Amino acid sequence: MLRLLLVLLLASGASAQGITYGDALPMADAALASADGSQTTLSASAGAAGLVVVFWSNACPWTDRYAPRLADLAERYTPAGIGFVLVNANDPAQSDRESATASREYATGAGLVMPYLADPSGALASAFGATSAPHVFFFDAGRVLRYDGTLDDSPASADRVRVPYLAQAMDQSVAGLPIEVQRTQAFGCALKQTTD
Repeated sequence: MLRLLLVLLLASGASAQGITYGDALPMADAALASADGSQTTLSASAGAAGLVVVFWSNACPWTDRYAPRLADLAERYTPAGIGFVLVNANDPAQSDRESATASREYATGAGLVMPYLADPSGALASAFGATSAPHVFFFDAGRVLRYDGTLDDSPASADRVRVPYLAQAMDQSVAGLPIEVQRTQAFGCALKQTTD
């Protein structure tokens, strides 16, 4: 029992690291490799009204369930000036499904029309405090964190969504309103990073 408690405490401490509401976009100008072979930065991917950064996996059933919802959000909010970026912070040496080629194929097949960046060392995930996929971070026009957590309140089914957390945060931010829900618990698969 004591061992379980220690593991839970360590896990909660690990997830508390990273950024919190009101923090600036970390590693904004760091050059990051994209699944298409190019390099870009988070700043370059941001729109005039903000940026959504989503830590993702090609080998997670939860990201598979969220992919159509994320594609829909990107289609709806990109014209409003919000950029979207996927980040694969899994080590491709641990699974071929997390390689750049697999990421490119996954994004195309899922209709995710946005940059898909690689973070195999986990440096970006660590700076953000992301430990699972999907994990969403929304930054406003000033590149300030306004929401982090899950896309909505129904990881299993789009038909059961009652609270679209990310969409609400984007709507409130664009309208200049306070963000009602600033953080939720991200739900998904653990990121599998290099263990050097």
